[in-house]
Formats: sequence, structure tokens, C-alpha cells
Amino acid sequence: MKVALIDTGVSNKNINNRHKVRHFSLLNEELVEVYQEPKDCHGTDCYKEIVSNTKYEDIDIIDLNIMDESGRLNISHIINAMTKAIEEKVDIINISLGLTVYSQELNDICEKAVQNNIVILSAASHANTISFPADFKNVICVKVDQQQTEDIKTIDHTTISIAMRDFIIKENDTEFDFSSSSLACARVCGFFCNELSHMSLNDKFKILLQKYNINPFLSDDIGYQMKLKKSGIAEILTNHRVAVVLFPANALNHIDKILINENIVAYYDHERFDFYSIQDDNPTKDFDVIIILNTAYFDLEVPKSIKETYSSYQIICIGNFLNIDDNKYLYQYSDFESSEISVLEKPVIAITSLCSGLNKTEVQSSLLKSLKEDGLEIGSISNNPIGLLYDANIFDFPSELKFPNIVYSINKFMYLNEVNTDMDAWVLNIGGAIGQVNSLNTYNFGKLADAYFSAANIDVAIMCVNPSIDVSNLELQLSHLYKHGIETVFVVLSHNDIDATTIDYKDGLQTYCIDDVKYRDAYEYLKMNIKESVFTLEEVYNGLLYESIIETLS
Repeated sequence: MKVALIDTGVSNKNINNRHKVRHFSLLNEELVEVYQEPKDCHGTDCYKEIVSNTKYEDIDIIDLNIMDESGRLNISHIINAMTKAIEEKVDIINISLGLTVYSQELNDICEKAVQNNIVILSAASHANTISFPADFKNVICVKVDQQQTEDIKTIDHTTISIAMRDFIIKENDTEFDFSSSSLACARVCGFFCNELSHMSLNDKFKILLQKYNINPFLSDDIGYQMKLKKSGIAEILTNHRVAVVLFPANALNHIDKILINENIVAYYDHERFDFYSIQDDNPTKDFDVIIILNTAYFDLEVPKSIKETYSSYQIICIGNFLNIDDNKYLYQYSDFESSEISVLEKPVIAITSLCSGLNKTEVQSSLLKSLKEDGLEIGSISNNPIGLLYDANIFDFPSELKFPNIVYSINKFMYLNEVNTDMDAWVLNIGGAIGQVNSLNTYNFGKLADAYFSAANIDVAIMCVNPSIDVSNLELQLSHLYKHGIETVFVVLSHNDIDATTIDYKDGLQTYCIDDVKYRDAYEYLKMNIKESVFTLEEVYNGLLYESIIETLS
């Protein structure tokens, strides 16, 4: 068991022989392992409080003296000390100091410590004002309550208090209270050493949650108890009659009308240059919002003919467009910040691919249709804008992925859906590919898939592959799925093959449709050379893949 004491330093004169102490001091703004006699007794008093309240002998103290020559507390010194504590793989950080100025960098290093299974204890402000890091949601704040009878009282999920009546001195019928939150914090540190030292490799926060209902994540994630807000585009689809313009023009061909949102009443016919009713295919102007969807990876100009002819309508452009960005209407992963993983209870079906353009969206819509016909309520996620047609939850494809933030965000969104909606299962269309295609690619191939695999326990994965896929390469990619604990993988053979001339395209590989003879030959070859079940797109549309998935989940 290791305890990092970030303070004003521990005097060698007061160290007992029971515990090993390593001293670090500031020299030229760097923490180095060297002893310097402290300039005050604050750190030494906290050390005494820790060791006098733990019964375990095998506790090492990392003394991190962060006072500079001027005796001032500098936020960079706290951050350096936190970094050193993480490097030393301590179990508890005690910091009986604080600042009234918020620092995102300090919050981030506290978060990093928590993710390394390190419990952070910090003293509440003596003046009953805000104090950092004590008031961060990933830090346990310690206060004094002389009226309480409990050893440790939980005030909220990140705040506790203890009584310190031994610091009350009576003189001539007058009481003087010499207690402080600084020493209370150190005392709790000693208590926690008792609780955690015999199982230091376990998840400390689960232990603290069970015994004291302490959870440094929960108050940060209070939104878990709130209703999930709709995205901007979902609000528009709920409250308006909508006409859609699709690029590529044939994108609507593979969407069954049974799936289309009832408020999407018209589509634009690129050959007839007009809007036609989804219901009866007659010309119509009975809508008030036009949504232009670009499912391609290259940027488009907003069609001038539509922009000028329908200038009286609200026009929203979703996807990649030049000089306009309406993707703010989509969900953003950053909208669901969190700092923990919650357990998801619903079955998860994930659709992945080796690159873009391999019919993932068609597979997802086919499965959703079958699930809907069986009366099941499904939560669906996609990065493809066309998913708006069938009420999928559409996330804007992130230009940058930051781990573990993206994992927590995906998990939180799915958890919020599970607790706030009556749903039966998930169907995920994971954007990009399961591995990096080329070094120039700007769409984070592989990274987003890894994030989803970490955020949710995938029950069934569907791998969409191109007809000319090399079997040895495919087996390597499939092993990536099994590595994440996915037990069942089905392979769907796309009718599109990779255009080798686009291998260095920064916007991803391009594909083209092959003829039926080559497609059938590729299917037979694949079936003979891999152990996974292989399905053609026709078999997907006919429900054979769906039947296999239901049998697996059952």
C-alpha cells in the first residue's frame, strides 16, 4: 500500500520506524527525490495523522513537498506532484491543500489518477468556499462535522465528513475547537488504508461504494438520472413535415418504406427535378423543411436549383458540404461526457466493415425492418446520415478521437437510452473500418470501432467484406473482433469491391459494384475458406442473417 502525501513536506525528525518514507522536493520547478527540511509543520502534522490512524505496518509514504522557496502554493506544482504519484503507482493521494481557481489541467490529472485506480482525498475549504481539487467530481472531499456520531458520514457521492472531538479543548467551561479539514482529510486517509490495504489490487471505488456509498463518478454523471434529450435533427423530424434530398441519388432504393419516419413525406427525384410523395409518388409541395443528406465522403455544393427554387423553406444540409455545416443538428459524442462505464443490459448487434461503401447501412436497415416486424423496440446508432430516414440515432463523425473520453461518451449515451426508453436490443452501424486502411485517412478508421467495442459488450458482430478480400487478411481482422471478447461473428459479402487506385485517398477507399458472376464466385470461395458463416446481400434481405442472429441471442 502506497500513500502520496502532497503537502509542505514531512520532517525526518518526526518519522517513526514503522513506515518507509521517500522524500521528493521541488528543485528548479522539478520534483526530484531529495530531502529538504520543511518550512512549516503542516505536512508533518498530516503525516502523523495518517500513520496514527492506520493499523497496517506495510504502508509506504511518498512525501511530495510542493512548496517553492517563496512558500507559495502553485497549481503547476500540484499537477507535477499528481503526475509523480501516478508514476509511483500509489493507492491513495492525500492533498490537504487547495486553490480557489479552477484548472482544467488539474481536473484532467485527477481524472487520470482515478482511471489508474487511485483514490484522491482532499480537504474542504476552511472558509466554506469553493476549493480545488476538493470540489472536483473525481475527488473525495473531506469535511469536519463535530455533531455526527458516525465514524464516516457520506454527505453526497463525493463528499464525506468525520468528527474530530479530540481536537476540542475545554478551558474554564469554554470550548476551543482546533480541528481542521486538513487533518480530517489525513485521518480519513489512515482509515482508508485500513479498508483498502489488504486488497489493493481490487477496484477501490467499488469497495468504497459498497461500504460508504462513495462514488466519485456519479455526481459527475447526474444526467444518468435525467431524460435523454433528442438531437436537433430528431426534434425537427418530430415537429415538421420534411422532404429529403439524397446524395448519391439511388440511396433511397435500399430503404424500406416501413422504416421511414412518418414525418418524412417527400423525396427529391433527381431525374424529374421535383419532389414526390413518399406515400403515393405524386408531385407535392406539402412540407415545410428540406433536409439534404450527403452520404458520400467528399464535400458537395448545396444544389443551386434547390436553394433558389425553395428559398422560402428551411433547408438543412447533413453530411459533407462546402461552406455549410449543419451537422450541429446531429448528436455529438462530446455531449455525453462521463468518467465511468455503466453496465448495459440489452443485447448488442454491431455491424462493422473493412472499409467504407460495403453495404453496412443496407444490412442495418434490413435487420431493423425484421426486428420491427417482430414487435421489438430497437435502439440504433449510426454515423451515416441516411439513418435519419429510419429514426436511427445519428452521431456526427468525429474529426478527432480522444481516449478514453469517446468510450465513456458512447457508453453513457447507450445507458441513458436503456434507462429512459422501453427498448429490447441495440443495432450499431459503426462508422469507418475495424482497422486502419491507410496512413492518410482522415476518418479515424479502426479507432471508432475500438471505442464501441470497449463501450459495449457486443453479443453479435457482423463483418461486411469486399469480394476480393484476402483470406489471411480477413482472418487477421476477424481476430481483432475476437480479441475484444465478441464470441459470434457473421460475415456479409458486399457487392462492392475496392478500387485499388484509391488506396492513398485521404478520404478513404472508394468502391465499385462487381458483376453477379464474380460475386457468386467470391461467395463460394469465402464459404470454403473461413469458419464463420457467410451471407450474401440477398440472404440478408431475405432474413437469413436475421434468423441466425436471433438463434444466437436465444
